[in-house]
Amino acid sequence: MSFTEQIMPIFRVTLEVLREAGGAVPPGVVRDAVIERVAIPRDLQSPDAHGEIRWWTEVGFRTGEAASLGWMAKRNGWSITSDGIKALEDFPGDVICQELRRQYHNRRLFRAGEFPSAFEQYQRNLGYARQLVHGGRNLERLGVGAFDVTDLYRAAWTQAVAALDHWVTQEIIDRAVALAQRPEVPRPNNFSKLSMPVELVEKVHRNGEPLDEAFRAALEGFFEYKTFQHPDKIAEGFSHVSKIKLWKSVADKLTDQDPSMPIAADEIRAQLTEIARRRNNIAHTADHDPDSFRRKKKITAREAEQAIDVLESVVIAILQALGDLPPATDPSIPPAEVGSLGAAPVVADAKRRGVIRGLSKWTEESLLHALDEYCPPEVADTLLAVYRHAEGHPAFRGYYFGQGVHPSATAWFSTGQDEAAVWSIYTGVSKSVLSINFEWMRNRGVPMDRLERLARALSVLPGWADLPERLAAADYARRPSSITLALAKPDASHIILRAMDALLAGDKVA
Repeated sequence: MSFTEQIMPIFRVTLEVLREAGGAVPPGVVRDAVIERVAIPRDLQSPDAHGEIRWWTEVGFRTGEAASLGWMAKRNGWSITSDGIKALEDFPGDVICQELRRQYHNRRLFRAGEFPSAFEQYQRNLGYARQLVHGGRNLERLGVGAFDVTDLYRAAWTQAVAALDHWVTQEIIDRAVALAQRPEVPRPNNFSKLSMPVELVEKVHRNGEPLDEAFRAALEGFFEYKTFQHPDKIAEGFSHVSKIKLWKSVADKLTDQDPSMPIAADEIRAQLTEIARRRNNIAHTADHDPDSFRRKKKITAREAEQAIDVLESVVIAILQALGDLPPATDPSIPPAEVGSLGAAPVVADAKRRGVIRGLSKWTEESLLHALDEYCPPEVADTLLAVYRHAEGHPAFRGYYFGQGVHPSATAWFSTGQDEAAVWSIYTGVSKSVLSINFEWMRNRGVPMDRLERLARALSVLPGWADLPERLAAADYARRPSSITLALAKPDASHIILRAMDALLAGDKVA
């Protein structure tokens, strides 16, 4: 039986213990109850490479994942939530462990290769800090006097704060990279304040280096000398990748976990400030007592454990407050309502440098070949006019040529507030369409009145008479696509281009 299979029933019993307790339980009490209920395999009872009992270390990781999903809380002890109870009911036996891993992997950000997620690494680092406390407590019981055993508690305190610092940095970088790969997702204003070297642009657009790798390397350099230990610095860091009011949201999450002990944002900031201040005193003055230069400030195992517990619960609450990024959308895929386009063969050519955003399977030549080969002449003329109009417009920022089964191109423009993918052309052997990306423009901050004007201007085309009403009903979360009859209309290109000019002119148009 594999290690994972051995842990599955233990994790389930852990949740059952918490369900029966009906409230917060100290982790040690949970551990003892689990031992009484399930036979722990002998090989899991042995210490791991770090001196911790293997099964209990693994339970710590799994319960941390469960807490990040909202199945559990780890504030003032361990407790199960209504979502956790529902998971116990919905997923019998060991299936609950499989569902935990599925949901956790689907919702968390992971780096390519063998790198653990930022939160997984954070859990491990806190585990190292707890091991130092555990070792110090054992040495105190033995009466060791060869050195100051309480220095292990100071080391644990420093380790825990370092774990927080490292996690914040990695979480910000992971989210920033994910946002860079999701150009249609709304971004906080401070995202644009992440300074990137010109070298990054050259690596991606000229040398073909993957965006995630180049952007991650640049961000690691940007954050190399920044620290995230003080709550104000942590909030400032996350403002690059999230619009939430961090500590207010975290306070709400922590209060929801234990309504009997509500906590305010200022209290969280005060706790983190004091933990960081003590860490700095340990690191910079050897934790000397300001009232006596001959001795250090007192510290106990319990104080160190409490600091670690606070940092763990706060990070779990931050994860819940930040939430998950919207799934990445692929501009290569046409809207479902356009039906089958029929895949077209690839035509090799040299890419036109300077107007292409990223690398792709398709190119301008393959797109134009598909228009010429498979479109009725009047449809091809309209789509070609829209395509050529883009690169001559002062607001044009570049094309994205798709990687899907159909030759496609998406045009990016500056809309005043941001850059947005305004339209996409999808071509195939059976038909070709022009999609107007209202949803993506809305998500990038284009004002509703401008979207309304665009919808009205396009509504004179065949098949789009009810476009303004349909879009308004859907809160503009649609990418309507033209039918062949609309594109074949003699003045279709004039109507579309006039509407595009009005949109991109912004408030200059009445």
